[in-house]
Parts: sequence; C-alpha cells; structure tokens
Amino acid sequence: MSKEAVCDFLRRCVLYADASINRKKNREEDATEIQRWAAYRDFTAYALSEVERGELDDWFETDGEEGRKRPNFLGEPMGDDVRNIDVDMLEHPERSAWLSTLVAPRPVLLLSTVNADGVENLCPVTSVSVLANTPPLLGVSLSQDRNGRPRDTLVNLRNGSKVSAMVLPGTWDASLVVNETAESIPPERSEWDNLDDSVDSPNGYPPYHPISAAVLECEVVELHPLPDSVATLAILRIRNILRPDVGTKRDMPPDPETWRPLLAQFGWDRLTSGPDGSSWSFEVRGYRN
Repeated sequence: MSKEAVCDFLRRCVLYADASINRKKNREEDATEIQRWAAYRDFTAYALSEVERGELDDWFETDGEEGRKRPNFLGEPMGDDVRNIDVDMLEHPERSAWLSTLVAPRPVLLLSTVNADGVENLCPVTSVSVLANTPPLLGVSLSQDRNGRPRDTLVNLRNGSKVSAMVLPGTWDASLVVNETAESIPPERSEWDNLDDSVDSPNGYPPYHPISAAVLECEVVELHPLPDSVATLAILRIRNILRPDVGTKRDMPPDPETWRPLLAQFGWDRLTSGPDGSSWSFEVRGYRN
C-alpha cells in the first residue's frame, strides 16, 4: 500500500472520529465513551503526522512510475454531452463550493499584520497568486466577514501595515493553526493569544509562526476594489524571503527532495497537503519549440 493511500485512510478516520464525537456530544451521551473516541482520534491524528513527516518512510515501498501515471480524477473526461450551469443563478454558498473544488488546490497562506494600535493580527487566505516575478508581486483577495465587516488585515493594509505572508507545511499541526485563526474576532484582540509564541522578523516586519515553511515579507503596492464585489485585491511587493537554512545551495530554491508538500485548500473548507514535488514530475517543453 502506498504512503498516499495510508495518509488518506488516516485522514478519513480522523474526520469520522470528529463527526462521531460531535454527534455524541449533541446527544449528551456517556462522557466515558466520548473520551474513548477522543483518545482514538488523537492517536490516529498523531500517527498521521508521523507518516506525513516521513518518520515511517522505511515502512513503505516506492510507488512504481506506471502507477503514478494513472489518472486519479473522479468521473470521465468531458465529451459533447455536458451540463451547462449558469453561475449567476447559483446562490453564494453553492457558487463558492463549485469554484473552491474546481480551482484547486489553492495554497493556504497565513498573513501577519499590525493595526494602528499595535495589535498583531493573523488571517488565513487562499485567494492568492504570484502576479509577477519582476518585480516580485503577490496578489491577495481580501473580503469581509458574514456581518459585513472588512477583514482586519485589509484595514491594517490601508493603514500602512507591512505583511509577513507565511507559507505553511502540509501538516495536521498547520491546519490547527489555520483553524485557530479563521474565526472573526474584534480588532482589539489578537489571534496570537491562542497560539504558540511568535517569532520576530529580522527585518522589522510583523511576527511569524515558528511552524512556517517560509515567510514572504511584503509591502502594499496598490489596493483595488474588485468589480461588483465586496472584496479588494491587494497587490503586495515581496521584499524578503525567510526560509530554513536546509536543503538549498547558494540561496537557490529548495529541490523537490527536500521541499515537502505545502498546505492547500481542496474544496470549500477542506485543507490538505498540496502536490509533493518528490512524488512524480512532468517537464513541459512545448513552449520551447
């Protein structure tokens, strides 16, 4: 059995355990039984983290190349027989579900900013993309919460805050950090209050979390309200890259053998690890012809 299959099985076990625990709590079932399920869930989550970290890699045989080439999408490729969906006729939750599933995986970044009163803010985002390499520009879409209040990160950017954009590893622990920072809280409170100690930037940028795989230190270039939307496109200029001092040569980017999967959103609220650069690769050469 492949490592991917084992990880997928363990993730499903954790999700099933979480759902079972919630059902039992809602039914006010026996606390001892709930504790047994919680212990099972925590043990399975820890086993998953061990496998994901590579601590048990010698338990697995390397997948064959032919097996890695097999398509793994669900359903069949489209032909002439298609269903047409008018996107404007969809309600917001349904539209979001479609786009989150089809435009995926999307990288999960955690943005660190500081408001005008010095309160440090954290905000997970998935609507993010590299807009240009020279100059190095990052695009991030920032919206508002369900009560119509603009994201604190957007307010902070408007007030001149710098940004530390944390790239997160594809691990369970990183998902927990995202979960802790996803809740909308008053601007006078800080998401850092419920997290481990932060790490100060060596360049005077907002602090970052020690779990980060890398940090992009950025400054705001422009803010653009998006047409017919409550969201704003923030264009950020990347000034510094903080990264672990491992697996690179002469400040070159990490190679696939040392750069493990990063955290990504696949589906509406589902976090998972992104493609693993060491699993398989295909080099596109068509544009060189």
